[in-house]
Amino acid sequence: MEAKLLLRHGVFHISQGKPSRLDRRLGVHHAHHALELVLRKKAAELAIPPAEVYEFPRLIKYLIEKSVTITYQRELEELNKTRELIQHYGQVPDEKETYRLVNAAENCMRELCNTAFRIDYDKLSPADLISNEDIRKTLAEAQEAYDRGKFEEAAIAAQLAIQQGQWIIKEKAMSQSYRHHLSLGTQRLMGDVAQTINDLDRELDDVLDVALSAPFAHGFKRLRDITCAVFHRTGGGIRTQVMKQFRDHEPTADDANFALELASEYLLWADQAYGLVADSKD
Repeated sequence: MEAKLLLRHGVFHISQGKPSRLDRRLGVHHAHHALELVLRKKAAELAIPPAEVYEFPRLIKYLIEKSVTITYQRELEELNKTRELIQHYGQVPDEKETYRLVNAAENCMRELCNTAFRIDYDKLSPADLISNEDIRKTLAEAQEAYDRGKFEEAAIAAQLAIQQGQWIIKEKAMSQSYRHHLSLGTQRLMGDVAQTINDLDRELDDVLDVALSAPFAHGFKRLRDITCAVFHRTGGGIRTQVMKQFRDHEPTADDANFALELASEYLLWADQAYGLVADSKD
């Protein structure tokens, strides 16, 4: 699971539109780190002396000699060399090369988990590490929709999971007293004044995206453009409103994958930063 989280973090760095120089460096670094952890775990299981597998190329060589199936060997050699050039000489791989190497690392990891550990890589869910059960359930629904090829449904469910986390964070950030007075005041308002309050509340959401989740604000904007969905909490649960007329295109597999990666990355971060267990209403 730790290795998959590292690898997904690397994929996330290169999936945000046009990856920056830093994104490309970190994408390669995290992909290499994740693979090396898994390979060394297998070497430990086979009782290969650590001194014999100190270097990454020798690690692969010894595992192959022990009949461990390792695919994408040429790409792994290139990944290791690129990581060395980044780490020791400050070089930056181009965008196309970064995508190629990170994708090869992910494919290798998927096959290695199956052949070396009898583990289904795709069933290792980072969502299992999130403390909030409702959010875990929503993320699981998003992944299930993606697996069924329902990419619009997957992207919207991933966005809802993010929204569930943001609601909890915003409630933690606002004092109970402030929410109480705001609620009483809003109940007394009617007509245009009430609508103005609602408009201000939506604008406040955008401000809080930056204030409370700054590293992810750009990703949130991209996801909203993909889905054109908004969520409203009601007495009966959550109501989803989708305004398809504002979309440039229907959500694709790449869009849904981005949504899932963003949701997992953000919610794991938010759980550590704020805690996603809702405060008691008492």
